[in-house]
Amino acid sequence: MAAPHLQRLIIYCTFPTEEGTTIKVKIGYAPQLAVLGYLDTAKHVLEIGTTIIKAGLTKVSPNTVVPTVKVLALKARFRVAAEVRTLLSFLRCFPEVDTLHIMASDNDTEHYDDPGKVKARDKLNSTFWQGVGPIKCLQSRVKKVVFDQFNGGTNQVGFLKMVLGKAVMLQKVIVLLTGPDSTTVSEATRKLRPLVSKRMWASKILDETSLEVRGRAAGHVWNYSEASDLSIRDPFIS
Repeated sequence: MAAPHLQRLIIYCTFPTEEGTTIKVKIGYAPQLAVLGYLDTAKHVLEIGTTIIKAGLTKVSPNTVVPTVKVLALKARFRVAAEVRTLLSFLRCFPEVDTLHIMASDNDTEHYDDPGKVKARDKLNSTFWQGVGPIKCLQSRVKKVVFDQFNGGTNQVGFLKMVLGKAVMLQKVIVLLTGPDSTTVSEATRKLRPLVSKRMWASKILDETSLEVRGRAAGHVWNYSEASDLSIRDPFIS
């Protein structure tokens, strides 16, 4: 499928899908595509050209990357190891991203199976994040990261640590906490506290970097009118 004039592809599903049902997102010829998201690791199968991107199996090559995308939004259940691996594989397909949005759907029970079964099915080992290989956009491009629906989960914290340790051009990190519950906010903030130290940041411009923690704006409603306004470079929550 050719879309030579497509500049942004916004995927925002508000309706439930049956467990196990996926939607294919295929990117063929789209030389102007600059904004893409939310790609959901639970719902979407990403195909670039003729290659389906599979976690740990797809090698990065000129045929499996989309170099035009600058703003990327990804969604995953961080408590599900397979989705974390898929998220990292998706991220490697977009080497020129400078603004990265991550949304955790760990609290989204819309159609997912029993949380206990998910937890037992697959877990990341304690050294997983230290062993994550090169991710080009982090190592050369990403300047801003927004992590939405953060609740302090182990893999969520691990992901943020990995980003801070790799993103050499990083200038700003915004963490949006899930819900107004004071206990949840207090716990999430406690787990984020060590990340404030710039000693673990790989950024070459530490004097310009910042980490901001806040709750999602009350009453905020994401809408297509704003998303389709090309004068707004980043249509996602920021």
